[in-house]
Amino acid sequence: MRDFFGEIWSNLSRNRLRGFLTGFAVAWGIFILVILLGASNGLTNGIQDSYGSRVSNAIELRAFWASKPYKGLPKDRSVYFTPREAALVRQLPYINLFSAVAEKNITASFNAQYSSVRVLGVEGDYQKIYRKSLKNGRFVNALDDKERAKVCVIDERTLQELGQTDLLGKYIMLGDIPFLVVGVCENGDRWEGASVHIPLSTCLALYATDQHFRSIALTINDQQSARLMKKVPLNNTPANRFEPTEQTIFEQEIRLMLSPLMQFAPDDNNAIFVRSQAERVEETNKVMAAIRLFVLIIGICTLISGAVGVSNIMLVSVRERTKEFGIRKAIGAPPATILASVIGESLIITTLFGYIGMFVGIGIMELINRLVPQGDFPFRNPTVDLPAVIIATTILIIVGVVAGAIPALKAIRIKPIEALNYEK
Repeated sequence: MRDFFGEIWSNLSRNRLRGFLTGFAVAWGIFILVILLGASNGLTNGIQDSYGSRVSNAIELRAFWASKPYKGLPKDRSVYFTPREAALVRQLPYINLFSAVAEKNITASFNAQYSSVRVLGVEGDYQKIYRKSLKNGRFVNALDDKERAKVCVIDERTLQELGQTDLLGKYIMLGDIPFLVVGVCENGDRWEGASVHIPLSTCLALYATDQHFRSIALTINDQQSARLMKKVPLNNTPANRFEPTEQTIFEQEIRLMLSPLMQFAPDDNNAIFVRSQAERVEETNKVMAAIRLFVLIIGICTLISGAVGVSNIMLVSVRERTKEFGIRKAIGAPPATILASVIGESLIITTLFGYIGMFVGIGIMELINRLVPQGDFPFRNPTVDLPAVIIATTILIIVGVVAGAIPALKAIRIKPIEALNYEK
């Protein structure tokens, strides 16, 4: 056994460049595969983290603008919710969680530190609908809303932009009005910016005195979800190919119910936009499937490229050693020993460099994971699917062994006298 490995080591030492090129082809293929897998997983995790904060059956209603005339009113006018419409939607029998949402851009300040924030007037269910995880303190509740309390829950971005590490129990200024910080929550979607949550009634009393707001968040109970989320064709023909051709029964019912109150045409799809979290999840899954398919195709091409490189180098290597094989056969070396040395050499090179490529790739992805900011950047935890990488490495090892064994079998079948006269 010692002679066997000594022979392999001696041959590798004599052909360092050839051995390095063979190993590099394997290592490069595995390295690129690891990087591709890690990058796709990081992008997948980032997108899911950005879009997956709400509960799966959450629905958001957004009031925009009327695109059609209605009872003498012109088109291209803004449409708003008021507490009257919110109360009507809240009373629907299939609604579980509900929160009207009023928004206002305001400057927040604390001890001469300023930040432009998005103030959200919300109700208590907002935390459950959007799965707002509290880092400290509590969220706004029904009592705060009833008393129009001047309390707020800030997110981590606001805390950071105000240059503080803890503001719980302290007052910050929203505009020129002091608010007591009762909680600190996690950041929302990366495009939201710094956000401060206050009771809805307080927001309507101080910052939206016209009682207008544009958003309602809610969830539908599971018993009615299948029926309400069923798609039906739109009655009107879309103006262009980018507009939807169908809507859910829930959208249809909501528009019919709110049309006379908010003064827009029942078939005006631009007046109220209904965004379902289930649809967002489905769209996200389609994007992720496309990314995974792309990475799979590139990965297979990379492995094929690496396999071709290994095969070519091993073929050249065996051809160069044909005369050597003839000499060894002439002095009595059995063909099995010659074949074993070729296979052993190929196995050692491909295994060693294959795992070098794998571990270097994993190390780089770990470094990227530590260096890439985890706050607003859509890239999270670029983990590598180890079973897939190990399988790919094993495939390249097998290819390297077969690539060396096939020409070696042909070479050792040549008669010693023919091998001795073989020209490279």
